[in-house]
Amino acid sequence: MIDIDRLCPGCMNDNSGEKICSICGTDMSYQNDSSCLPVKFMLSERYVIGKVLGINAEGITYIAWDTASEKAVHIKEYFPKGISTRNPDKTVSVVEGNEFYYNEGLMDFIEINKKLIATELQSIISVLTVFEENGTVYAATPIVSGITLNSFLEKNGGSLRWEQARPLFLPLIDTLNGLHYEGIIHGGISPETIIVGRDGKLRFSGICIPRLRMANSNGFAELYSGYAAAEQYGKLEEKLSEASDVYALSAVLFRVIIGTVPPSAEARLAQDTLSIPARFADELPRQVLVAMANGMQINVQNRTKNIDTFKNELVYGETQENIRRTANNRTANKPTKETDNKPSSKSKGGSVKYAAISAGVTAALFLVIAIVLCIVFKDEIFGTNEPIFNNSEIASMPDVDSIGEVDPGAAESVILYEVPNLAGKYFYQLEDEEDYERFKFVIKGKEFSDKYERGMICDQSVAAGASVQNETEIQVTISLGPKELTVANVVGLDEMSAKLELLKQGFLYENIIVEEMYDSESAPGVVLRQTPEYNETVNAEIIVTIYINSYEGDIVEPGSDDENDYGGFNDLFN
Repeated sequence: MIDIDRLCPGCMNDNSGEKICSICGTDMSYQNDSSCLPVKFMLSERYVIGKVLGINAEGITYIAWDTASEKAVHIKEYFPKGISTRNPDKTVSVVEGNEFYYNEGLMDFIEINKKLIATELQSIISVLTVFEENGTVYAATPIVSGITLNSFLEKNGGSLRWEQARPLFLPLIDTLNGLHYEGIIHGGISPETIIVGRDGKLRFSGICIPRLRMANSNGFAELYSGYAAAEQYGKLEEKLSEASDVYALSAVLFRVIIGTVPPSAEARLAQDTLSIPARFADELPRQVLVAMANGMQINVQNRTKNIDTFKNELVYGETQENIRRTANNRTANKPTKETDNKPSSKSKGGSVKYAAISAGVTAALFLVIAIVLCIVFKDEIFGTNEPIFNNSEIASMPDVDSIGEVDPGAAESVILYEVPNLAGKYFYQLEDEEDYERFKFVIKGKEFSDKYERGMICDQSVAAGASVQNETEIQVTISLGPKELTVANVVGLDEMSAKLELLKQGFLYENIIVEEMYDSESAPGVVLRQTPEYNETVNAEIIVTIYINSYEGDIVEPGSDDENDYGGFNDLFN
């Protein structure tokens, strides 16, 4: 067993008692910032906390040592930026007035990581466990030895040929399809959040709560320029969706093959400068160009809607082209008989589907030709920049002696704005509405409401329809939902699922208490009993106690992959 006192906080290796780690160069006296868990802090009586690896709006990521498996792992701590504080005893508290947003994010954090535990998708960094402690939630993930796709490209000439990229991207595409099936939108796909493992496989990292992937007024969103879709900047009415991930993956493929970062979607809204050098247009298969072009459409309505359609366009484009050539060979007046040249089963949609896609390709080509013609003959089509008339052609204007007297004592005119009706909206929606930017919104407090769901605005300090000046402060009251709730049945669920169910109902996080109960006849770790009991109607602020089975049953050691079996980066394309 490794001596914990000799663990390097930077890499979690035994540094033999040296002051400076010979493996990673970290000073053994290194300490984390006071807002984070300290080095050597024992979490869940199992994980020894090391150096902070990253901080974002969702929380903090640490390297840690798992004393059970005797391996280094990563620990993600839910610690939302701006609304969380670290207490002297290292527990986490919520800044007053932000409890709803904390709990909303916490539910998302639990739900996403529980889904990642259950999934067997090959191109993600899996989650080993999710557990609660210190008033927050943690997720443990294995350490995948590798580098970011961005670093990999820099070490390999800046780009890859399509023939090289294709086998790398297909498993990634299938995994993204699987994530969408589970209801998980990544929202942050980029060369910085795709890891190239030492085994040569690509894996998604950076999967987090959706709020982190949409721009908002607090500035905490984490978006990757060139890869985030326009709707993520709040520039379109659309919300984060599967189409957002299609845009990002198309942009990553563009970066990998073309070798340059695409212009940001935000800039493209003002002036679309996205272009492909001529040599790539000649060299790349047409279906790859079409798939990227459709996937990177700025407007969601024009963009490929889901990853399955994107894959079909990217991989089976040859079938589409064959259909197009067949259609062009038919005469207008003499219909031909059906032939045996049908698309293979892998087209997943038949000739009608690919004929439709082919028509889209043809339309896209005509559009490109039209744009080129407009550029070449722009003067003939749009005219020149010469003025329409010159000064000599302007009719003489009548002389005016005076435009009136100036009154220095006159009051300055003030523009007034009508206050909107905020009832029934969520507070975060106010940040996304461009028309609301002229007002300042502050949470006044919270109260129970039978009319509005938990988290909705139920009252406002300035009545809807009133006329106010720019930057007027409007205080809003947030609904806690109905004062009385009917308790859900959580018996038989594991602890985390039970808490998640109670949180969704509207019970307060701090009022959910866990006690232990032993029953060797029941499954380990499940809820054996709950108070109040199922179907009781209770006050929403009541203490809810769940009794977890302390019986451990057969203890199974966690499995592991042998990281030393990985091949080298230089062998990937040999």
